[in-house]
Amino acid sequence: MSDSQIDPDQFTRAGSITKDYYRDVYPTIDPTQSELSQTDKVTIVTGAGKGIGRSGVKGLVLITQSAQSAEETKAIVQAEFPSVEVLALPTDITDEQAVAQTFATIKEKFGTTVHTLINNAGVFTSVAPVAESDSTKWWKDFEVNVRGTYLMTAAYLRLIADEAADFQPTVVNFMSTISLTPPGLSSYFISKLGVAKFTEFITAENPRVAAYTLSPGIVLTSMTLDGFKPFAKDTRKFKDHFSASLSDL
Repeated sequence: MSDSQIDPDQFTRAGSITKDYYRDVYPTIDPTQSELSQTDKVTIVTGAGKGIGRSGVKGLVLITQSAQSAEETKAIVQAEFPSVEVLALPTDITDEQAVAQTFATIKEKFGTTVHTLINNAGVFTSVAPVAESDSTKWWKDFEVNVRGTYLMTAAYLRLIADEAADFQPTVVNFMSTISLTPPGLSSYFISKLGVAKFTEFITAENPRVAAYTLSPGIVLTSMTLDGFKPFAKDTRKFKDHFSASLSDL
């Protein structure tokens, strides 16, 4: 089948529970509108090394795997939003001590008034049927997607624990369409299913905290498999602005 015969909205439409759906920024989630302004907020974003960020916030903490990607993303954000205070921190989110040090740096810079944590970091290292998979690669997805999300969230909850209740802390965990069962991607989808349940526990244990799972759609990134590229029409800004809007609910 040629690309011209492919319906790029096939998966989006199938997963939509409403008649209308969007794949780019629309007014209800546009942070440039005054009622959705983020100018007084501080946000932490993991997996920010590929240009995933937040626009118009007061402070932005970029958690990336490498120092180079951290500085590159920081430069991109500051070029577009020069008034935003950007803290770029290369961190292995699967390393508990590294995460603790990162949050110590965040506290020194912004105090404990950190409004939102966006757990965007995720990998799928194992691409093989279970019987043919490598156990180390298979488990790596759980190390990043589950352990990394857990360590970042636990540290964030401790950071804001003593903060006066004058704002609602928000946690946004990125996941995927877990109803899908694509052969060869078992570790990724099972790990993301774990993230969904983990998010429910955040809410159950912390009534003050708003916790959400967000499936960003199909965004064209370096992780996008060839078979999904014809459907990757969701924009990065759509993903970013939707997550921003959740902190205002």
